[in-house]
Amino acid sequence: MTVLLEKHHNDLHDVRLAIRARGLLADFNTAGVLNAADVHVATTLGRLCGEANDDVLLAAALTVRAVREGSVCVDLSGAHRGAGDVDDPADLAALPWPEPTAWLAACAGSPLIAVGIHGPAGRPLRLIDDLLYLDRYWHEEQLVQAELDARTSRTPPDVDTERLRAALDRFFPDPPPDLQRLAVAACVTGWVTVIAGGPGTGKTTTVARLLAVLSTTLDTPPRLALAAPTGKAAARMQEAVSEEFARLAGEGVEVPTAPLASTLHRLLGWRPDSHSRFRFNRHNHLPYDLVVIDETSMVSLTLMSRLFEALRPDTQLVLVGDPDQLASVEAGAVLGDLVRRRSRPAVDDRSDRLIDLLPADVQPADEVESELRKDVVRLRTVHRYGGAIAELAEAIRRGRADDAVEVLRRGSPEVEFVETDLDTRRPAGVEGLRADVVDSGRALIEAALAG
Repeated sequence: MTVLLEKHHNDLHDVRLAIRARGLLADFNTAGVLNAADVHVATTLGRLCGEANDDVLLAAALTVRAVREGSVCVDLSGAHRGAGDVDDPADLAALPWPEPTAWLAACAGSPLIAVGIHGPAGRPLRLIDDLLYLDRYWHEEQLVQAELDARTSRTPPDVDTERLRAALDRFFPDPPPDLQRLAVAACVTGWVTVIAGGPGTGKTTTVARLLAVLSTTLDTPPRLALAAPTGKAAARMQEAVSEEFARLAGEGVEVPTAPLASTLHRLLGWRPDSHSRFRFNRHNHLPYDLVVIDETSMVSLTLMSRLFEALRPDTQLVLVGDPDQLASVEAGAVLGDLVRRRSRPAVDDRSDRLIDLLPADVQPADEVESELRKDVVRLRTVHRYGGAIAELAEAIRRGRADDAVEVLRRGSPEVEFVETDLDTRRPAGVEGLRADVVDSGRALIEAALAG
């Protein structure tokens, strides 16, 4: 959150302030848009590259700030609208923002910045249209895009359609539409597939059944790897897959041995001498036929680029996660970008084959077919909870505020909505809400003491 710091501008011990900052960097630092690190990095880059233009140094600092807050670039034409949350937007608008056209022109002529995809190498920043990147992140974004394009343009894996259909009927006996069944078919028949879905939609169950389907449709058991960004997520994935296998085995279904899940860093081969390079890379590929990554929303752009570098061209990749949850602690929202990217042309053979294989599962037709052309299957049925909770979650995911409020005010026993008489968008309303919470807490304490 952007916080005005003007009352601290004489405090030499305020770590948020770059005491020696001058010009626009000082103005934006004092206003709380930039912190000291943003200013110092921009100042150092300017000194090393011989750039003293205030407008360019401000652009560099805002780019560093964007990475610090999880984005890999900053849109200079709209930077004044996206520089942070403020109590009063007028405070942000009152800052001396450069005029966008002149700002872009200054950046395009700077020795700090390479312009366009063919701009000179070795410069710390790169300008693509109105977007300014740290050059490293632009290259990583390009690598991921190139790897995705190369994999989706390959001839699809050779699959025995009849064996696949029989395995799907065996492991997914429910009547259509069944998007879990469609997701497994997409994973088997493609090189890169995203299984997206909110909490309780059965993502890990789908992964377990994918492994079971593969064990029955392939003559040679595939070499499998399961991984997640954190140890806790990897352990949770391992437990969920093992539980589903045990359940299937209890029903008399033959299932393979569940592979051990690991962290993504361990999968790639962590090196003690580097935090961003691994033992497996473009020159030493991972040995697996299928790699499944859970909680992909937490995977940063840098880590995803290292994963793509380490995969063999004929390794199938399944990315699992909720694009609306658990953002990466580093820069980049790769899963969200994959889910929201442009669909491939409607003539794509793989999507058509999936639709021919499971036509009744492609429901709702327009939405699911559009996602298939992005190599995405979004699971929609919530198995963990339903009713008003599911409606509220979907309204929030789609950004439909009126629908969310309608669900909250419906009076369902599953959801309780506490409203105050005051407008909670103003400080007075916040105080009213605080009073309600305090009163409720006191009532609980008194009831506990009385009991």
